[in-house]
Amino acid sequence: MEDDATAAAAAAEGAESMVFRLDDLLDQILLSVGFPTTLVRAALVCKRWFSRVSDKKFLRRFRKLNPPRLLGFYIHGYPDHPFLSSECPQRFIPLLPQPTELLATVRTLEGYSFPAGEHDLCVIHHCSNGRVFTSLCDELFGWQMMHQVHSPLCPGTAVISINPRPAFGQMVEGRPNQPPQFGAVVPTRLDVLTREGEDGSLSYFCVFMEPASKEVGRTACVYMAKDGLWRKHTTATPPIPLRRALHSVLIENKVYMTVTLKDISVLDLATSGFSTIQLPHGVQHPNSDFMLSSAPDDSSIYLVELKDFQLHIWMYKEGCWSVVDTFHLLDMCEDLTVSDCSLEDAHTSSPRIKHVGEYAQFVLLQTGQYIRYLDTRWRTLCTLDEMSAEELAMESITIIPFMMIWPPVFRSLSAKGARLDL
Repeated sequence: MEDDATAAAAAAEGAESMVFRLDDLLDQILLSVGFPTTLVRAALVCKRWFSRVSDKKFLRRFRKLNPPRLLGFYIHGYPDHPFLSSECPQRFIPLLPQPTELLATVRTLEGYSFPAGEHDLCVIHHCSNGRVFTSLCDELFGWQMMHQVHSPLCPGTAVISINPRPAFGQMVEGRPNQPPQFGAVVPTRLDVLTREGEDGSLSYFCVFMEPASKEVGRTACVYMAKDGLWRKHTTATPPIPLRRALHSVLIENKVYMTVTLKDISVLDLATSGFSTIQLPHGVQHPNSDFMLSSAPDDSSIYLVELKDFQLHIWMYKEGCWSVVDTFHLLDMCEDLTVSDCSLEDAHTSSPRIKHVGEYAQFVLLQTGQYIRYLDTRWRTLCTLDEMSAEELAMESITIIPFMMIWPPVFRSLSAKGARLDL
């Protein structure tokens, strides 16, 4: 009996060994794990596994099946006129429940802080691939004093300072740069964009809406960060009328900006050419709320529009707009009334779009005091958080999601197999 059991165990071990030596079967197993953190650990087993999980073709398949997960989001409230009242400090809200595999990652994010130092305000603008872009501002003027890039998942990593504009007092054209005079028009409207390289590196772009004149509106100036310094990349011509909050998306070499209620401004970074795309007829309405999102096809773009509790996802491709999906939020809110709000609240609190994820895979909404998460792939709506009284009192609320890092960072293996080259 013991001999039979030993033989069976040896046969099972041999079969298991054979499975892990077959590349196709190994790929299928690793594709099903669901978390890039598991891939990092799998890469430590041996050189062969390292080669499989770090292969670009495999990583493309993995991302298609397991898109980067939303770990949580930063919420930050501040007044439109900073000198009228103080800000409401940002806080990180985890998306729960999370798999056990990711709980340590979420705890690291919860424990990270963004110190303002000697400055009055610290504003989070953008988050991409584990890095958070912030601005340190002067409370009196709302002027962006310093821009920093943080890596919350690597607390020991140095904070990078990158500044499109010289600091006050720094010599510019032979004289010290001065802060703006009280009441002056300053280019506080900005948006931060990132472009990911094939190796996972990020290029940073900063879009400033700079005043051209009182009559013609503003000019979009795009700065690019290179070697830790910002350099002016290109400027839009003609000036752009600014009628709503700046929101922009970078696709290939083009910046798509929604700054009016009628069209999308498009700035080509390669040629400095400027063009416009007319919004769909149904979107050109004062009560419409909309944001742009990238699409899997670089020749198209998504527009997510919200009006009268109906959310439409539009796609612009080859010069034409078409609706690709529709969500009836009021019906979805009724399913939530048992847990977090009354039906009256759902009817009277008009939702607003706060953020649209890549490929329009999710939408973050504010409905009254609640922040909600709409998963467009699974067609589910859930409540993430209830805002504080201080946040509700703010003129503006910014919600910035923090996604799982992609692609995973693999450390090279030494010649001895699973040991790391530290």
